[in-house]
Order: sequence, then C-alpha cells, then structure tokens
Amino acid sequence: MLATTKKLKDIIHCNPELDSSIVRSYLAVIANYGGLEDARGLLQVFMEEPADYNRTLLLEPIMKHGDLELAEDLYEFAIEQHKLKEDMPSEILHVLGYLGYTGCTETLVSLLTSEDWHLSKDAALGLLHLPCHGYEQQIRTIIDNSIGKSLFDEFVPALSYKVANNEMVPKLFEWGNSIVSTDCNAGIILGIALYGPDYKDVIKDILWSENWEAHDTSTGTRNWSYAAMQHVQLTFRELIEDLKSAQIPKRDLFHRLSVLSEMLECKLTLQHQPLRFAATNDESIFDIYRELFEWSNSDHDDSIIGLIARNLQDEFDLLNKYNHLRDKLEMKMEHLIEVNYLKGEL
Repeated sequence: MLATTKKLKDIIHCNPELDSSIVRSYLAVIANYGGLEDARGLLQVFMEEPADYNRTLLLEPIMKHGDLELAEDLYEFAIEQHKLKEDMPSEILHVLGYLGYTGCTETLVSLLTSEDWHLSKDAALGLLHLPCHGYEQQIRTIIDNSIGKSLFDEFVPALSYKVANNEMVPKLFEWGNSIVSTDCNAGIILGIALYGPDYKDVIKDILWSENWEAHDTSTGTRNWSYAAMQHVQLTFRELIEDLKSAQIPKRDLFHRLSVLSEMLECKLTLQHQPLRFAATNDESIFDIYRELFEWSNSDHDDSIIGLIARNLQDEFDLLNKYNHLRDKLEMKMEHLIEVNYLKGEL
C-alpha cells in the first residue's frame, strides 16, 4: 500500500471535516500510482461511513484499481434485493459495472428509469461495461421511448451502441440537435461517440454547435463531451487548426474558443476516463502548448492569443481565460519535467 494511501486514511479518521479538495489531491496520486492493496484499504474506509461525501470520493481509485473480488464485496455491502441500500451513494453502481461484476446486471437494468437522476446515470454507466444478454430488447425499448422527448433519463442513450447498429447515430444527432434540452444531452453525446472514430466529425460538429452547449459546466456536459472527444480520437491539434485556418464569424469564433478552453480545462484537471474501455487523449501538453501559443514567425502573432486580439478585441474575459490557461499549462509542463527527472528519465 502506498504511503500516500496510509496518510489519507489517517487524516480522514482524524479530521471528519477535512476539505474535499485535500482528499482529491491525495486521490489523484493514488489513482495514478496505487494498486489493488490501496483499493482494498480505501474500501474499508468507505464502508465505515458510506454516506460521507469525502468517503464517496474514494470510489474513484477503488474503481480504477479494484478487481472482481472487491466488486463482489462491495455488492454484498451495498445492494439488497436488487436495490441500493439506504444512504449508499449511486456511484457504487458505476463502480460495480466498471469492475465487470455481472451479478449486478439485473439491478442496473431495473434502475435505468429511476426517478432519481443519479441512480439512472450511474446504472447506465455501469451497464456500459457489462454484457447485456437477455436485456437488449428492454434497453432498446427504453431508448426508443425516449427519442423525441426533451427531458428523459439522460444517460440511457449512451447504451445505444450495445443494442442498435450505427443507423441509430443520425437519429441520436437529430434528437440532440433539434429537440433535447441542453440540460439533458450528455448521454446522447456519449452515445454517438461510443460508435467509434468514424464519428469524429459528428462529435466535432457537436462541439462547435451552439445548439448543444457541449461545454456547459453547470450541467456537467463538459466532462462527457471531453470523454466523447477522446473516444473518437478528436485531437486538440485538429480543433486548434480549425480555429486558425477558417474564416469564422465573430459569434461562432467566440463560442468555439469558449468550447476549446473548457476542453483544455478537462485535459488539465480530469485525470481518468470514466469508461474502462474508452480511448484516452495522450496528446503531449508540450505539443498543445506550442499549437496554442507559439508564433510561426516573429513578425506575426498567429497564436490563439493573437487570434483573439485581432477578432474579438472587446472579449477581455476570454483573453484572460487563455492567459490563465497558458499559466496552467506552463505549471503542468514544469511538473511533468520534474516527475520525469525523479523517475530518472531526464
């Protein structure tokens, strides 16, 4: 077990009011460098007080480093008669599916249409990792009954690729582009992306379109748009080249730069893909920095900063956002260089 894990266990026990940002900082290290022993140690801490928010946060490294035996222990602890026990966080459903525990399939299917948004979401995310043999028609019916509605169980459309061929993609796109509330479109975006890299241009169109508000932080759509972007292998280089090479009306340019900034924030802050099988974005921070901020020659600022200065002179908040992103990227590069040095790679 990592010394970091032991330290986190101690401070959680000693300080019940511990700030969650501190917990997250420890968990980022554990998620990156821990293993099964760390997952088991954190599971014990979680089980002591599962309704505590800080202990719910422990489920992320538990999910990443756990195994089927751990999943079975968690299922027996948290599930009774195919229902989540009282005061158990819904994230458990996601963890069980992520770890491949097929014994929970019936439970997850039964919760897809729960009136509790969190239960429905985490049931769908869990099912994405499991074979759904015997439940395909039931899931397909739930999806079909949702199409055309503006509000529905938001993450159910993400299961489309498990129960329908790619003829479903145009239906999902039209649904999300013209009907669905932007408060309820994350599952559609993810659902399209899960059909794979052939739909990279569709995901790019979604990101660039104001109809989708795919970068919205208040609804959480931003994080799932980033997950979708990764899975279809849409790169930051491609997005940046789009912005630099095209003549884009000011309103569209502002929107696209806002989207790009939020995707970059995800690159810097979201450490782990929420789907075990999904692709991840391995683009170098150094390459992204150069694409964003370097000038091609000393006489003309054709960086993103220059693009904003030339075309959106009054958008000071947007300019400040990119200057802050530059600072964050520089800090990240320094951190990566230090980590590589300590590993003996520099």
